[in-house]
Amino acid sequence: MGQGRGLRVEAFEALEAGDPEQVGRYRIVARLGVGGMGRVYLGRSPGGRAVAVKVVRPELAEDGEFRRRFAREVAAARRVNGVFTAGVVDADPDGSPAWLATAYVPGVALGDAVTAHGPWPQGPVLALGAGLAEALEAIHAADVVHRDLKPSNILLAADGPRVIDFGISVAHEASALTRTGMVVGTPGFMSPEQLTGKPIGPASDVFSLGAVLAFTATGSGPFGTGSGHALSFRVVYEEPDLHQLPPVLRPLVARCLDKQPDRRPTVATLLEQLAEAAAEEARGAEAVGEAAAGEAAVGEAAAGEAVAHTPTQPGWLPAPVAATLHSRTTAHGPAVPPAPAPAPPAPAPVREPDPAPVPAPTSAPALTETPESEAPDSLESEAPESEVPEPETPESEPSPESPEAAVTGTGPTARPAGAGLTRRRALLGLGGAAAAGLGFAGWRFSDRDSSAKESEAPPGSGRRPSASPTPTPTPNRDAVFGVEQWRFVTGGLVYGSPIVADGVVYIGSGTDKLYALETLTGVQRWTFTTRGDVYSAAAVADGTVYVGSVDNYLYAVDTRTGKQRWKFLTGKNGSSSPTVADGVVYVGGGVDVPGPGGVGSDYIAGYVYAIDAGTGKQRWKFTTPSRVEEPPTVVDGVVYACSVSGTAYAVDAGTGKQRWKFTTRDLVTAAATVVDGVVYVSSEDSNVYALDAATGKQRWKFATSDNVSAPTVADGTVYLGAGGNLSAVDVGTGKQRWKSRISKAPFVSEPIVVDGMAYVGSGDGNLYAVDAGTGEQQWKFRTGSPVKTPAFADGVLYISSVNGIVYAVT
Repeated sequence: MGQGRGLRVEAFEALEAGDPEQVGRYRIVARLGVGGMGRVYLGRSPGGRAVAVKVVRPELAEDGEFRRRFAREVAAARRVNGVFTAGVVDADPDGSPAWLATAYVPGVALGDAVTAHGPWPQGPVLALGAGLAEALEAIHAADVVHRDLKPSNILLAADGPRVIDFGISVAHEASALTRTGMVVGTPGFMSPEQLTGKPIGPASDVFSLGAVLAFTATGSGPFGTGSGHALSFRVVYEEPDLHQLPPVLRPLVARCLDKQPDRRPTVATLLEQLAEAAAEEARGAEAVGEAAAGEAAVGEAAAGEAVAHTPTQPGWLPAPVAATLHSRTTAHGPAVPPAPAPAPPAPAPVREPDPAPVPAPTSAPALTETPESEAPDSLESEAPESEVPEPETPESEPSPESPEAAVTGTGPTARPAGAGLTRRRALLGLGGAAAAGLGFAGWRFSDRDSSAKESEAPPGSGRRPSASPTPTPTPNRDAVFGVEQWRFVTGGLVYGSPIVADGVVYIGSGTDKLYALETLTGVQRWTFTTRGDVYSAAAVADGTVYVGSVDNYLYAVDTRTGKQRWKFLTGKNGSSSPTVADGVVYVGGGVDVPGPGGVGSDYIAGYVYAIDAGTGKQRWKFTTPSRVEEPPTVVDGVVYACSVSGTAYAVDAGTGKQRWKFTTRDLVTAAATVVDGVVYVSSEDSNVYALDAATGKQRWKFATSDNVSAPTVADGTVYLGAGGNLSAVDVGTGKQRWKSRISKAPFVSEPIVVDGMAYVGSGDGNLYAVDAGTGEQQWKFRTGSPVKTPAFADGVLYISSVNGIVYAVT
């Protein structure tokens, strides 16, 4: 159980009425966070020791099965005693309320460190792996299987990593622990046997460790990003994308991620392999040092590498991470408040979206304990507290004057460009592409000594980005004209594109939140919290923003106040991004029933809902044989929806009755584009089809060499991304006009075209500006993570990168 998921304790929260003053023998001094199982407090023992105290919610504690499960977890966790674990120090499963206390670790979560500073060099990854393997060795020695090893359950301290939240299952009782209906684990990091209901043992944690190491080295999980279902499908049926891992690390991670548990290394073997890999990496560094500086420098380099590969010694962390950890443990004062936190200051008003003033961002006095920064979380996860990211002023960059002109947003959108996330688009676009883009950055960074003061990390990645209270243009070294106006960090990964309407940028995040940001400054207006990660893009119309969550609800939220108007249950496995047209919200999704192998075995039913935008009441439901993962497109009273199995449907918007359907030779995992009576559909058979909107008959098809993005049509040309290329195709004939190589990454997002310029995001972490007439690249703007389809409003591009950062670029 550890300290809980996603607990953001950079700023300890004041105790409120109803909070306990004492739990067991521990005096409660501050709040750390809250989640689905209860609230977590910072406590002090009679001797002054700091602990994290998790108090179970009363309604859960009244459930007899839950109490029995909780007691088993506590008993299992208390047997674990390892250097690299944050152990359980006390508990009372039978108390009123039930509670658990663990060692308080003043560290930075691995996921947060990778989000803020980018992928790690090879040496520190190997050191991390050694520490985590030793932690698993201690956990398994107590007959415990962690079952939820992920970046947010790993805290980084100066003397090595700490694994938290272990004790979720005892090996021989693994299946019994899920009877309460809670799925233990996090998609993308769970093993195949965990997903398919097979027996689980220590090898399952080895698989998770391999996924964690891949994430640390590339900035993205080895199975890409997307919905929990999409990630689980890939884990069970597809191979991980490891081609951008550094050469020494790649075979080691590949062995950990073998589909068959008995073919994975044991933890003991893994420790040996990590030591061998570290020695090989050190020999490579020594050779480089010898060539560069001669025999005298070789000894120094070798000694440095030996230290870097030992997590208990100084220098094991990448320099930017170590600097952040040091500054947060020294410059910001004590890690643990000596007394209950004082009442927060009165909120400072910003722009007035509603009668009540909105709190301005405040600085954080202490360091994080377990901030969440990777995507799809455990279904037994705990939602973090609502908070506003702290502003930061660059330490070494001058602060230019603010732009004179205010930026306002566009009007309502019927279908967000590039909205939604699909199985294949997630795999290639934000999965393999993420590894390609971020893996390269991490590899290049590894060419430098981890103790160096500077790095080749992406611009701005050396400090935690956050929304600035005023515009702070930052010239980008790799861009000719792309200039950053502001950035906002969400704290979790982002998979949907930003949507801009009426001076506000809307973006969902893996923090379970929908954010509303000022277009001019990036300052947060409000956040809306769901009970699941918000991976869909939003849709805005008539003062309401609509967004889906993995908690299986579609939410309607007042754009002025951020308050919920209604919610609609879309069924299991979440939904597509919504589309709003003529007072109706259209959303796709589907249900899958486990086959013989367990969950994630097959898509068996899909749907499109038509929901009254004002009341949240269902108007009709159209059923398909497979999931509709992308937002429906609505034009002239017809809903165009694409099901994953390869069929595009035209449905009457008023009645929900099918007009026609068109089937391709492979999966269709991109939304349809409809312009001037033609429907354009991209298929994984590597073709783009142009269909007559009235009849569904094919007009032409255009063949590509790879999976294709959703197309964009402008000025008689179809623009599409495929295999790292951007292509322009004549709308009348389907003949290629030009093809431009954008990046080495195998993913280019759905483009947008504005004033003769095509803008596309790439898996290599760049936003590219390309001349729409010639395909010639004009400039690029570099981020630290794969970029989704941008939004454009009043001369400003708004982009989101997978690592959770939103940028405004001019």
